[in-house]
Parts: sequence; C-alpha cells; structure tokens
Amino acid sequence: MNNFISEKEKKVLAGLYKMQNGSVHELSRETLINRTTLYPIIEKLIEKGLVSGIKSENKTVYQPISKQDFLLWAKRRESDMQKENQELAGWIGNQKNTNSESLISEMKYFNGSESVKNLYHDSWRDNKEKIIYSICDYASAYSTLGDFFRNEYFPQRIKHQIKVKSLLPKSEDGEREIKSVKKMLREMKFINLFRDLNIEINIYGDKVSIVAFDEKKPTGVLIKNKKISLAMKEIFEYLWRKKQSKNSK
Repeated sequence: MNNFISEKEKKVLAGLYKMQNGSVHELSRETLINRTTLYPIIEKLIEKGLVSGIKSENKTVYQPISKQDFLLWAKRRESDMQKENQELAGWIGNQKNTNSESLISEMKYFNGSESVKNLYHDSWRDNKEKIIYSICDYASAYSTLGDFFRNEYFPQRIKHQIKVKSLLPKSEDGEREIKSVKKMLREMKFINLFRDLNIEINIYGDKVSIVAFDEKKPTGVLIKNKKISLAMKEIFEYLWRKKQSKNSK
C-alpha cells in the first residue's frame, strides 16, 4: 500500500476521514501541515480518485471517498501492480545479455539486506556442480535473514536441486533443521570453531561468497577466482572429514 499512498497523503486522508470534509484551512489545522504543502498533496489524492473537491460558499471543501470504496480502490491497485510485475518480468526476459556469467566482476560488494539477498540467489543460479559448501554461524544467519531463508532462498535452492554441505556450530536452529536434512537437500555437521563469528562462507563453482550478519545492515562480498575457490573447497573437505556427522544422511 505504501507504493500507492505516501505517508503525507495518508495523513491528509486520515484527517479528512476524521472531519468527514473540510477546507484547506481546516485540514491544515487538523494535520498540522502548512497550506502551501497541502495543495499538491490534495491534488495527488484527487488524481488518484481518493478525494473530491466540492465548491461551497466561494471556497472548496474536500471530501474523501467512502471506506468501502477505498477498499475497492486498493484491490484495483493490487491488481494493477500484479499486471505491471508480469509485464516487467516479460520485459527483462527479452533483454539480451552479452555475458553468460551472472556476475562478471572478479570481486563484488553487497551492502544491505536486499543486496545480500541477491548474493544468496547467485549461489543457485548457473550452479553446474549442483552443490554449495557452507560454513555458517546459523544463529546469526537466522536472526538476521531467517524469513528470507525459509520463504524465498531455500525453496528456490531446492527447486533447482542444489545440495548443501554445511559446517555449523550447535544452535537451536541447527538442531531443529538437522532433522529434515533429506527434504532440504542438505548434509550437516556441527563444529563449534565457527560459533559467534556472525558470518557465512559459501563456496560454489569458481566463487566464494562471504556474508557478515549485521541485523541493521548485513554486508557481503563475492570473490570469483578458481584458485581461491579450489583452496577453500580443500579446507572445507579437510574439516568435514575431521568431524563425525550427526544423523546427516
């Protein structure tokens, strides 16, 4: 809904619902928004069909649409957004990419939650080996991006048949998920060496990604280098062989 109505527009609309109708002067007193600022906001609401202006005694009185009509308006906007998303998906699918790699830089940085989510999605795209070697502080990962992992990343990874071998410290999340490793296409071993490091290292193909879990602003880096990736896989496999799996098959 915030995509359709700004915070100031909602404030003005709320004032009109409270008053039922009112002039700019009255609305300014109700909302504490000065009249100069109010005029363009009201014009936007009129354009969107949420407010109408009525001439009365040489002044204009503004009135909001009914709450029932507002709900219908909101449903129409949701439908419009879905249609626009479908059109955008079709448009991006028709764009030509002259480079077959999803990330062409040797090193790339990711700042903020949305950017880091894109970094995670890279691990299942064009993953020809169909496996990710993961070293993860599970507790930090779930406290920072838990909903994203459960609702978006894991389903996409599983859909594309990308398996994971995970080394992680013991945690409630890890203990719970080790019971569903087959469904999650995952093998897991506990190793407390990585407790409280607040990071995850994922190794796949010729890439190594590192994510630092900060709840306010997680960050990540992607390194694309065959030698580094191969060395990290060797380190991972050494640690893997040293640990006994716990019901990981």
